[in-house]
Amino acid sequence: MKLKSLLISSFLWSSIILAAPVDTGHAEVSIIKSEQSDNSRIVNLGIKMDMKAGWHTYWINPGDSGGVIDIEWTLPDGNETSDVSYPSPHKIPYPPLMTFGYEDYVIFPLTLSLDDPNQDIPISAKIDFLICADVCIPETALIQTSLNSIKNDIELNTWINKVPSVLLPNIASVNDNNLELRFSFNEVIENIYFFPEQENIFIYNLNQELIKEQNNWLLKIPLISDSPSNLDGILIINNQSFVIKSQLEESSSSAMDSISIWQALIFAFIGGLILNIMPCVFPIISLKALSFVSMGGGSTRKVRLHALNFCLGVIISFLAIALAILLLQKGGTMVGWGFQLQSPVIVAFLAVLMFVIGLVLLTDINIGTSLTRLGSVGNNDSSYLGSFMTGVLAVIVASPCTAPFMGAAIGYALIQPSAITVPIFLSLGVGFSLPYLLLALFPSLITRMPRPGEWMNTLKEFFAFPMFATSLWLLWVFSFQTTTESLISLLITILLVSTIFWIITKSKSKTIRILSIVTVFIIISIQLSSINTSQVNANTNKPISTTSSEAWNINIENKLKELDQAYLINFTAAWCITCQANDKLALSKPAVKAYLEENDIKYIKADWTNRDNDILKILTEYGRTGVPLYLYWKPGLDQTLILPAVLTEELLLNSL
Repeated sequence: MKLKSLLISSFLWSSIILAAPVDTGHAEVSIIKSEQSDNSRIVNLGIKMDMKAGWHTYWINPGDSGGVIDIEWTLPDGNETSDVSYPSPHKIPYPPLMTFGYEDYVIFPLTLSLDDPNQDIPISAKIDFLICADVCIPETALIQTSLNSIKNDIELNTWINKVPSVLLPNIASVNDNNLELRFSFNEVIENIYFFPEQENIFIYNLNQELIKEQNNWLLKIPLISDSPSNLDGILIINNQSFVIKSQLEESSSSAMDSISIWQALIFAFIGGLILNIMPCVFPIISLKALSFVSMGGGSTRKVRLHALNFCLGVIISFLAIALAILLLQKGGTMVGWGFQLQSPVIVAFLAVLMFVIGLVLLTDINIGTSLTRLGSVGNNDSSYLGSFMTGVLAVIVASPCTAPFMGAAIGYALIQPSAITVPIFLSLGVGFSLPYLLLALFPSLITRMPRPGEWMNTLKEFFAFPMFATSLWLLWVFSFQTTTESLISLLITILLVSTIFWIITKSKSKTIRILSIVTVFIIISIQLSSINTSQVNANTNKPISTTSSEAWNINIENKLKELDQAYLINFTAAWCITCQANDKLALSKPAVKAYLEENDIKYIKADWTNRDNDILKILTEYGRTGVPLYLYWKPGLDQTLILPAVLTEELLLNSL
């Protein structure tokens, strides 16, 4: 008897040690893990279900019938698991019903967070699931093992990759009891199906109606009755899986139809032209204007080539931004206009760059690089590369600004196929470079500018101070994105760069100058590499506005509308100069504050200084991909009003 008990105990213990699969009747269930690095606190686990042929289990939304997997974990304190992730499902029709799930085989990935990565811990999991063929049977697997006893299985990584992660930009609306999902896709669509996460809202037909519109695709999914406020799910196109996340509103037409491609091209052109006089671009443009003045009386061919190289730098930069956004979106990253300034590394680089340009303008140091030749006006600079790089720099510093007409054009562009997106950005670049294109066509216009003289050197030195001001503003933006320690480190870097520039002005040795310049590049590189993007300041509610506001969340509009509460939402960012100008000139004015309070209008600020996909989703739904965006609604309005991108006190009060 004792021998029998010992044999049974040995068998059970060996099952625990080896984490043997549990046969539940119609499936073998086990826990697996992937290879992990030493001292890693995050372990990838998987619930592996090897089902008998013809049997299936279910996705997070099982469809018309079924049930999802449920796991009860028992772990030592300080250790916890995530929810399971669901790989892309497929349709399992049982006419007249439609279900969603996995047939024969599936692995559900999840993660385990460890308190002590060097310690082996006991793991117990009670796994309840529904498995079906012609009949459905609820089954349970009880697994007791330890972390080190769980087998490594390279197949887990394959199923992790089957979990959809690429976010597809889209616009979703409800029209005539149908969900209308509009999106762009550059290939011929052979098969498509939308799997919604919400249950009991949609009619799960075998096929969903797909319509090819002029510039995008429209997928119609019939609703049972009430429409959801938010839409989450998986869209499978030609066996490629995309994540869909949208906020829904009742509407008879999509925001994508609000303007045509020709209107978008015209808006982009006008917006680019106006961008020349926006405050973020003015210092760079002024320097280039001075360089053209210095060519007065010179060769018309030289003027034409410099103007064309500047235009080429502008246009190529706008096209590069368009392609970068398209590639990031294709990879599942949602970005919008000005996205590069959401990176503290880029903001820090521009802060140092603007400061260096200011020093060059003030001291007339000729470092010999393209960008520093911005300061060598009047010195017979023949560098066409310098003009090209000035155009590039002008576009970089233009990104914090959104000129009138630009918002609608860019918002339209970024939810269209690339064949439409790129021409709209090209139109934006052509509009921005139009004054210099005219100068290239008619070089004689340079003779109508003031004659070169000593006044140019004085004005050139004066323009150093707008550069210093731009650097200070970028430091202010940087303070919202990172920690105090990172800001102090950046300020020390600027101090060191200033000291080295002073050494350059005092030294006549060419060797010392070269070594000093190399030292500047090394210091800047070390500073940029030391910025830990994982330490981005999470306090995005830090006040960047002098007007008191309430916190924003993705569902706030629906909640306020349900309460019949009027609201004004300000989508802003610390790096957006247009936003800050609107705040000072309109939103922070006493008369505006008093009007909001007297009329019980909630003022809400959505701060996009740091990357926030929820904010970008709402911007996209309103046909925008950048800030500023101002939304106003009050009881009695059928739709939310979009206020102009450039505000004044009078204009804002009249709009409200």
